[in-house]
Amino acid sequence: LDYLKAWESEADGQLARLAASGAAEVEGVKRRFQAALAGVSRFLNAEDVAEDQRERVRRIRAALVFVESYRELPLLAWPRRLLDTVAELEERLILFRHRHVRMVERLIGRRVGTGGSAGVDYLDKTTRYRIFQDLWTVRTVLLRRAALPELMGAEEYGFAR
Repeated sequence: LDYLKAWESEADGQLARLAASGAAEVEGVKRRFQAALAGVSRFLNAEDVAEDQRERVRRIRAALVFVESYRELPLLAWPRRLLDTVAELEERLILFRHRHVRMVERLIGRRVGTGGSAGVDYLDKTTRYRIFQDLWTVRTVLLRRAALPELMGAEEYGFAR
């Protein structure tokens, strides 16, 4: 709830700065921010998953946002590193798929693929797949550090004394 309010406040601030600069497209940008805020709310509230999974996914996504938002805290170093490593692994899989598609296109062109598949057209579609979709989506949800809600008990995430 605090995060959504902070997100809305950040968007309002950006809109105010845009309006003060005399930009002509303020209304269009305002609609995009409103759509983005609705997307953030859908993501954080896990409205895109089945009701029986919603609470679990909501907690997972909140943890992702927390780790990514407060990543400089010492206690979050290993979870952040794990998330970065998983995202990097998936990025490499995506690059592999893309290179594989181009290699297949170079070798056999656009004819029917193995087993009667659509060949290159089918392989091109696989480059859009994400295994860890939430790791990619969370980046859209993040706020700049100065706009984050205050972290209660931040000292608990520091080094042991």
